[in-house]
Amino acid sequence: PRWRRAGAFGQLAVMTLAAAFRKALSERSGPGVDDARNFVEAYWSDVEKALARFGADGKLCDGSKLPANCFSDYYKLTMLPVIRAVERAYGEDVRCTFSVNIRNNSDRRRLFESATGQGPPALYEEVLAGVRSMTNRPFDRSQLSRCAEDHGVPHWGADTLDLLCGPEGSPRTLVQEVRTDLSCNVPARPRKHGDVLVQLFVSFDAKLKEDRLHVEATGPWHKVTWLETSLMQVVYEAFFRDKKRAEWGAKQNKNGGWDDSAWYPEWLADAFIRCSRSIDVAKKTGMKGALFASRRTGGLSLMLLQGMFAQATWTAPPKSPPPPPMLGTSAVTARYWLIDAGVTPAIIPRCAGTHAHELSMVIGSVCGKLDDEVGMPMTQVLGHMLYFYCSCPQGNTKEPPTRKALMPMLPDTLGSSAFLRAASAITVPHGKQKGDNVLEVIGSARQDSGGLLAFKQRMQEFGFKGLLFASEIESAADMEQAAKLGYKLFGAGAFMGDSEKAWDPQKKNISIATKVMRVYVKGKLSPYAPVKTGEVDDSGIMKEDKFEADGTLPDADIERVRLRSQRLAIAKASRDLKPDQVQAKFEEWLNSIIDASA
Repeated sequence: PRWRRAGAFGQLAVMTLAAAFRKALSERSGPGVDDARNFVEAYWSDVEKALARFGADGKLCDGSKLPANCFSDYYKLTMLPVIRAVERAYGEDVRCTFSVNIRNNSDRRRLFESATGQGPPALYEEVLAGVRSMTNRPFDRSQLSRCAEDHGVPHWGADTLDLLCGPEGSPRTLVQEVRTDLSCNVPARPRKHGDVLVQLFVSFDAKLKEDRLHVEATGPWHKVTWLETSLMQVVYEAFFRDKKRAEWGAKQNKNGGWDDSAWYPEWLADAFIRCSRSIDVAKKTGMKGALFASRRTGGLSLMLLQGMFAQATWTAPPKSPPPPPMLGTSAVTARYWLIDAGVTPAIIPRCAGTHAHELSMVIGSVCGKLDDEVGMPMTQVLGHMLYFYCSCPQGNTKEPPTRKALMPMLPDTLGSSAFLRAASAITVPHGKQKGDNVLEVIGSARQDSGGLLAFKQRMQEFGFKGLLFASEIESAADMEQAAKLGYKLFGAGAFMGDSEKAWDPQKKNISIATKVMRVYVKGKLSPYAPVKTGEVDDSGIMKEDKFEADGTLPDADIERVRLRSQRLAIAKASRDLKPDQVQAKFEEWLNSIIDASA
């Protein structure tokens, strides 16, 4: 086989991943190949350094461990100051449950059948192995500390590092407890109050109207937040490897293991070529963009190659104003592993990112009473203003003007119109920008669902003057449309290599997400269920396929969640409150959280 070569005395020596990847790339032809191959040849020494830790199967082979934060985005660092502020305001006792949502019906059914003995067990076994491996992933204190310092993320001192990572020399791992009793058909909590539990159980999903395998993580918010994308990645990678093994006709060995070295370098070469094609499109649009590529990926090896390739080839013409077109990568571990491997500094990207729906969803659950009192999703504005005061903006996006880039807006949790109505009703309560409307301190608005044109029109309707940021990029056509509509920024993940469908419409991607399903405040389940609808239709009505809620709830409770979410999506302010009363209520809630951290 071509992934092996003859060694001394006729023995077979396994090729390194770098060498096997290079060989596979040399055998390719077509669009994107020349740029990909030219980069690999020009920076071959760096490619070897970057991939040195990996075997030809794409797994670590040097005895090192994946860090707990490996598949978490940079936004986890920028959101943590807000998370800690909310926790302190509620007695250090806000706990969350994240649940994996396999969106494709046939994939979801296949995993259920694999887990319950109704289908081949290999897929479930792969998920199980991945889940258990998370108990052996230590937090990389040095990596997180360096990232916070390099990128000016506040409130990442020794106390925060100790709390998250454990004391120096005794690192905490990502997960402390795993339960796999599928007969337990209800969500559980960790046995120890401060631990993170991953639970796999089978239960009827009242929203989907079917039995399914639930894969969930529960723990203190500042700890379990790192499971949001990590748990999703475990399930994604199980599907990914299962799919590729079937395509390549791989067979389990007598010990039940798999040798993925036959196909993994071939896949890596194809994914890298797709990355080359996608970056070529990005360069032609003239937009500035970031790699949102730290989860739902075929592996860390691709994340390392993507970062180097984009940083080296996606450059601005001479004398162009800052920032450069390549804004950075969301993959923190990729950046710092490249640094530690001794890769040429000029081709190592910075970290970049915004924040996540998680912030709006959890704060909406913790502080849901505010929304009900006002009649609009004020908690989403509350989350954004906590980010404004507690995270990178530090309460100032005015001086110098470039600081506005530190303050993004992600408005579509319950539809962008609802967010914009709520934000338009509030002014900044204190600091250098006191009295400014909330929308005036925001630098960019991120489109993450719905149409690109509709999102732009909503922003214009409410007089938003910041930059438009496209992050639902699935094809070259999406990228080109965003540029034509005047979007200046974008973030793309799967489009930058992992998505086979991006360049072959006949292909089907693995569609998986993870969202917060339950929030516990001071030991009690919040009566305000976290929910996400994405963009609503023109009349403010939610789209059922986008409505995400806890399927373990009874039908009546799901209906109550749906009705409440619909009221908030329409966002009609209470007639009982005058504008100054709405402002006063907002400030009261905001100050109660900020003051708890003073």
